[in-house]
Amino acid sequence: MQLNVMSQNIETVARQRNVFMVFCALSLASLILVSLKLLSVSERTILVPGLQQEAWTTDQNVSSSYLEENAAMYLPLLLDLDTTSIAWKRDRVLAHVATTDLAGLKLLGEYFANAKEQYEHFALSTHFALKKLETDASALTVRAFGQLVSRFGNRGFESEPAIYQLSFEWVSGRLLLKEFVKLSKEDVENE
Repeated sequence: MQLNVMSQNIETVARQRNVFMVFCALSLASLILVSLKLLSVSERTILVPGLQQEAWTTDQNVSSSYLEENAAMYLPLLLDLDTTSIAWKRDRVLAHVATTDLAGLKLLGEYFANAKEQYEHFALSTHFALKKLETDASALTVRAFGQLVSRFGNRGFESEPAIYQLSFEWVSGRLLLKEFVKLSKEDVENE
C-alpha cells in the first residue's frame, strides 16, 4: 500500500516537473523571439507639438497656430540648454531640419558646436522664458520674444531680453526647421 502511494506521488511530481519544464521552454522561446525582434527594430523619433489651439495644414501651407505650436516646441530644444543636454537636443533638432538649404543646416550645426564649447567652459545653462510669438504664415516664419536667463555655475546669472526668428519649410507634409537666428532690437525696428 505504501509502495503504491509512493509510486503515485513520484508520478505526480514527475508530471509537475514535466509541466514546469514545458513552461520554462516556452518562456525561453518567447524571450529569444522578443530579443530578436528588439534587435531588428530601428527607432524613429517623431516630434509632434502638443497642440493648445486649433491648427490646420494643407498640401502647401500651415496655419499660424500650427507655426506657433512648432516654434514653442523647438525653442526649448534650441535655447533651454546645459552641458548634459546639448548633444541630445542637437540630435533631436538636426533630425527635423530642412536639407534644401545647406547653409541653414551648417549654421545650426555650428550653433550647437559653439554652445557645447561655451557651456562647458563657463558651466553655463540657459532658459528662454517665452513672452510673445509673432507669426507670418505666408513666409513660414515665427518671431519669439522673451527673456533669456543664463546661469554661470555658482557665479550668478544674467537675464536679458531676446528675440529669435525661426524659419520653416513645408516639405512633403512635414514642417521642417530651416533657420534659427537671434535678432537685435534694431533689426526688428528697421523692418
